[in-house]
Parts: sequence; structure tokens; C-alpha cells
Amino acid sequence: MNKKPRLIFYKIKDNAAKIELICTKVKESFEHEKRLLILVGTKEAGEYVDSLLWKRPLESFYPHLFTQEITTQWIAITQQLANINQATSLLNLGMQPVIFFQEFEEIYELDDQTSQEKAAQSKERLSYYQSQGLISIH
Repeated sequence: MNKKPRLIFYKIKDNAAKIELICTKVKESFEHEKRLLILVGTKEAGEYVDSLLWKRPLESFYPHLFTQEITTQWIAITQQLANINQATSLLNLGMQPVIFFQEFEEIYELDDQTSQEKAAQSKERLSYYQSQGLISIH
């Protein structure tokens, strides 16, 4: 993909907002038939998101998989720094910027204000993307 992805930062002030954003992005991806890769920083975070998506929404279920392997699943959760499901959208829940950003049409990032450390990491990710010529939408 030669075109630069759309980079969208979402300001998050608490964990409830983080959970809501995750569920909303999964729902939107599923409903619009767009593959979504959810990148997590730790196995524990991946297990948490996997468990969350088994429970929400209460009235239905969105098929997904927590894996480190290449998959055909539309919604994949992984720690791998690779587009393992050929997704067009990426939700980065990790603390590092995504260096393989060219593979996506959209990248969703958290401007995580739940702690000073996370706010500083968010600012560093934004700076990295800007240094790569990406323009963010807040």
C-alpha cells in the first residue's frame, strides 16, 4: 500500500472509556466487514481483550481470535508485530508505535490519559508518527 494510513488518536481518560472504544471498534469493523488487527503489548492484555470480546456485547458475539499465528479471522488480537490477518484497520493497545503502519488504511491509537506515564507514551507515539509524515486526527 503506497497511501499513508489515516491515523486517529482517541483521548481516553479512564478504563471504562478504553473498554468502550475497544468494543466500538470491533463492532464497526464487523458491521462494515473490515478486518481489524488489535495489537497488544502483553499476553495478559491479549487475554483480557479476548475475554472482554466473549462477554460484550451482551446480546451478541463478534468472532475473534487471540493468536500469534497467521489467521483468516476477521478480528485478530496479537502481540506479533505483523499484520497476521491482512487487516485494513489496526487498533494499537500497546505502548509502542506501529512501525509497519503502511499496511493499514486506518490506525486507531489511544491518547491514554489514565496516568502520567501513559500520557507520555502516547505523546511519544504521536511524535513518531508525525516524524513519519502521518497526520493525526483527534
